[in-house]
Amino acid sequence: MSLPSDLLQDGVTRLRTLEPSDIDAVMSWENEPGHWMVTGTVAPFSRAAMEAHCMGHQDIYTSGQLRWVIEENGHAIGAVDLYSFSAKDQRAGIGILVAPDSRGHGTAQRALNIGLRHAEQALMLRSVHAEVHAHHDKSLHLFESRGFDPVGRYRDWTRSPEGWSDVVLFQKLLNATEA
Repeated sequence: MSLPSDLLQDGVTRLRTLEPSDIDAVMSWENEPGHWMVTGTVAPFSRAAMEAHCMGHQDIYTSGQLRWVIEENGHAIGAVDLYSFSAKDQRAGIGILVAPDSRGHGTAQRALNIGLRHAEQALMLRSVHAEVHAHHDKSLHLFESRGFDPVGRYRDWTRSPEGWSDVVLFQKLLNATEA
C-alpha cells in the first residue's frame, strides 16, 4: 500500500520539517520559561544550538526524534515532536505545542491527527505515548479525544516554583488489528 500524497496535511494544517527560517519562531517557543516545565528545559537554547538542530540530519532512525513545524496559511504556529523513538519496539512519544496566539482553533487536534497518521502509516509504529501534566485540562482532553488511554500517573513528577505536579501517561495502540 502506498502512502497518501497528503499524509502530512489535514485541512489548513500541514506538518513540515524544520527550516532555517523557523529558527526565530522555534526559539521563541522553546525559550519561553512558561513552557520549560513541560519540556524539561532549564535554560534558554542558543541560536547556534537551534541552527545546528535545524541544519542537522532530521532522521528519526538516527537521532531518535523527529520534529515538524505546524504550518497554517504559510505561517509557522507550533511544533509536533516524535521522541524516545524505538525502532525495535515500534513506539515513540509524541508532544505538541501550538503558539498561544494560535490556540483554540482546532490546530492541535489536526496536528495530532497528522502526527498519528504518519506514525502509523509511514513509520509503522505499534504504540505512541504522551506525558501530560495533570493540571493541563486542554491537553488531557486533546489526547483522550484522539483515543489515547490513560495508563498511569507519575506523582510529583515535575517541580516548578509553584510546587510539584503530577504527569498523566497516555498510550495509543496503532495498527491494533495486526498481531
